[in-house]
Amino acid sequence: MNEKAIDLLLDAIFFEHWARYFCFQEIENSDDAKIVIPEILWEETKTQVPHLYPLMQELQNSLICLDDVRSRLFSFVAKQLNLNENEFAETIEKISVNSKFNRKLNVFYGFVQEQADKDAEFEDNLSDEEYKKYREELTIPLFLTWIESFYTWAKDNNYVI
Repeated sequence: MNEKAIDLLLDAIFFEHWARYFCFQEIENSDDAKIVIPEILWEETKTQVPHLYPLMQELQNSLICLDDVRSRLFSFVAKQLNLNENEFAETIEKISVNSKFNRKLNVFYGFVQEQADKDAEFEDNLSDEEYKKYREELTIPLFLTWIESFYTWAKDNNYVI
């Protein structure tokens, strides 16, 4: 199994979750939301994780919709690995049954869920105005800082990834 493909897909999934989790913006008069990454994060992201910069460009102002997200992630990975459609399909099929990939992804989803539960517990007690002010003042961690907290959380919870 191509470790580069596994690592790239995981990086892309993690990055997209970071962008969606911290940079979502509700669309007024709609049930939809989109990803809007603040300008202040662009240069740091380009410097810290240059291989993900093209994905950040793809995600900017994109609607948060499962099919769109999956399409963007897959397109990004295929381009980065220079794979045609058939090669990419074979690669994804192999990755989808890879135990390392699935273990790391499942632990990551546990981390994200715990973070979301903590945030929901806090946010549910805010009025609409308080929530709006909270979101405006929210400091978004750099991607690598957030991923470092994931690895620390996994270690602290005795997960092997």
